[in-house]
Amino acid sequence: MKKNILFALAVILLAGVIAVTRVMTRTEGATARVEITDAETITLPLDKDGTYEISEGKLPVTLEVSEGRIRFINSRCPDHICEGYGWLSKEHDQAVCMPAGVVVSVEKGA
Repeated sequence: MKKNILFALAVILLAGVIAVTRVMTRTEGATARVEITDAETITLPLDKDGTYEISEGKLPVTLEVSEGRIRFINSRCPDHICEGYGWLSKEHDQAVCMPAGVVVSVEKGA
């Protein structure tokens, strides 16, 4: 019984540490700069959740913004390495899809 209580407390403590770390490392008011080869640069606010289809590059890609983060969720490139970068949320985080000619980077808010 005592072990179960200690385990539950450890799990709750760990969840709290993870939640605080996520909040403390997030860049408030941040934007994502989406640079597309041979096209205009797009700026996406990270405080508005949504899915964005980018078709201006060499290959179409889909970006997802959620909870102040951004990531590639789909690309028509052969290796899908860009999707493996995962979530970007901190200033200077960057992900690149070379075949599509798309670079996503997080910039500090105003």
